[in-house]
Amino acid sequence: MAQPDAGAAGQVRHHHRERAVVGDRWIARVLRAGAVVSGGMFVLSLGLEAMPQSERVHVAIDLLRKGAASLLLVTPVARLAVAGTLLGLRGEWRYMVMAAGVLGLLAIAVGTGIQA
Repeated sequence: MAQPDAGAAGQVRHHHRERAVVGDRWIARVLRAGAVVSGGMFVLSLGLEAMPQSERVHVAIDLLRKGAASLLLVTPVARLAVAGTLLGLRGEWRYMVMAAGVLGLLAIAVGTGIQA
């Protein structure tokens, strides 16, 4: 009689493990995409340095580099949002609330910094 319960518990553990792996893949995708796009923007800005220098080229280089740096800063925040969402979907409310709290504090800090 202990066998069916052990099998059901094993299936539940396997299901939770699969969900965790799927969540880890989403987090890895967010981090990878941020790094690849940011790196591509920076490499493109380096390529623009080989072009004849003009006002438009300087503006494009500046925008690409600022965008790349901004994306590198935003990527961990996006990772936190994805992780918090995935934790909430898994029913881990405590950790979801903590992730939301950290995002809220970051929003307050950014908002305060912009007003200053």
